[in-house]
Amino acid sequence: MTDKGLLLTKILELYPVKAEYVRAILDSHKIDEDGSIKATELLEFFKTLYVDDALRNDDTININKLRSEVEAFELQIKNNDNRIKISDLALLLPQKERLFLKFISFCRKQITSVEFFELLLKYATDKSGKISQDALYKMVKDFADEIGAPEDHCNDCVRYILALFNADDDSTLDIFDFPRLFNIEGNFLKKLKPHGRFSAVDFDNIIKHYDRDTNGTIDAGGELMALIADVLEYADIRVNGELLFEMVDAALELCEKTNLQKLGTEDLKIILTQLPKQRMG
Repeated sequence: MTDKGLLLTKILELYPVKAEYVRAILDSHKIDEDGSIKATELLEFFKTLYVDDALRNDDTININKLRSEVEAFELQIKNNDNRIKISDLALLLPQKERLFLKFISFCRKQITSVEFFELLLKYATDKSGKISQDALYKMVKDFADEIGAPEDHCNDCVRYILALFNADDDSTLDIFDFPRLFNIEGNFLKKLKPHGRFSAVDFDNIIKHYDRDTNGTIDAGGELMALIADVLEYADIRVNGELLFEMVDAALELCEKTNLQKLGTEDLKIILTQLPKQRMG
């Protein structure tokens, strides 16, 4: 069996997809940047999750039946290198779950930290660093409008997202939930220089990386917030969303800038050297 459509159909025939299975797949880090996963790995995930469900429900008859049904199929695809796009699963889901899986597939496309914080600032209604249920609905609705999905599926999508990715059950997504939902690039500062002092060339590269609109400076918005988040992580300082907003304000104050002004190399040096000390102090 080499046709990806037939392969996916067979997997889903054996293991009906549930929205709650998606988180385990995403957390596995088996998904490539193009949003695909090996068919054999997808099968293994569904088998494990499905059997776990059956065991919880003491459904031993179905477990035994399942094992006999898939044995030949597993051998058949053992050496199959086909990959399946997570977004393709949406085609075989119930209507109300399709938007959810398409939205998840969209979120798993890698974005820069600047792009992520611009998204956060667009939908976060205050400086708590959280996206409320209403704001999440607006985000999902904007996505649904872009792909032509019906609005009446948005509530189900929001419900699935909060159930899977909201760790503290407060009906919001906070800064610690986001990395589980969004595929955000790693800390640029750590990639640039894991140890030691930053050089003049390093400062130029840092400006270029966070300067998304290529105006030669760092704007006091998503660009600055991404930089501050990485600076704090680089210094092993963990903050919640509310504290991150406070640290952005503190950085502007250190640099004697307002949130309408842009930051250059000298400001960057101040942020890298003084901001972590201020937080730890």
